[in-house]
Amino acid sequence: MLDPVAHAKAYPFPAPDHSYVFEDGNWSPLENDGFDMTGRTPVLAAGSNQSPEQLARKYSDLPGIGPIPVIRGRLGDFDVVYAAHLAGYGSMPATFQNSPGTTVSVFVAWFTDPQLERMHATEGNYSYDRLTDIWLQTDLGPSPQEVFAYTAKVGCYNHNGGCLSLAEIPATDRKFPSATQSEAQGFLRDRLAVGADLDQFVADHIADNVVRVGRVAAMRADAIEIGYPRDSILSL
Repeated sequence: MLDPVAHAKAYPFPAPDHSYVFEDGNWSPLENDGFDMTGRTPVLAAGSNQSPEQLARKYSDLPGIGPIPVIRGRLGDFDVVYAAHLAGYGSMPATFQNSPGTTVSVFVAWFTDPQLERMHATEGNYSYDRLTDIWLQTDLGPSPQEVFAYTAKVGCYNHNGGCLSLAEIPATDRKFPSATQSEAQGFLRDRLAVGADLDQFVADHIADNVVRVGRVAAMRADAIEIGYPRDSILSL
């Protein structure tokens, strides 16, 4: 088990470069399109929701909730960028953002209703939105024409006047600068606690809710608005 600071800096956590099925804390490659998606909802995964490791944490107390097919794909005119808030476990999490000409690697998780309900419960800083006018190509099966996504309610982290992409998420024709989690935390540290040791900076907003709330307020003050059209279904 990683220590809390190492865990925060490991975001968005490892993800395979192919489609997979997650079940009971484990995952296996999905190599054909024979999985029955009937009754399931396709939800785009940004950041840590692409990772079997994170799914294992989110569903750890629901071992019988059934398999979740997670299909790799590519999403046009979007990128995955840092959101203008901090997760309770210390990471700077992700959100989608409009980026004309960029094609970003994504996963589409197909949830049953109970699986989706649990995922909603873990996305407290996000809205649950419907996206319809998109270009999405998946590796397996027909690409859904309507998908759902979690959108950061406060917008995107402002890095020198623009968005900052997650370096760990592959993309082509990326328009925004990119950074790893550690680099992004360093940018935030240089803004809010110049000269502080980076690990101690991260440890402080993990351990102290007052510190975290204050830092999030500063991030929100100049957050960049989400720029893609969507129908908001739920505010979580």
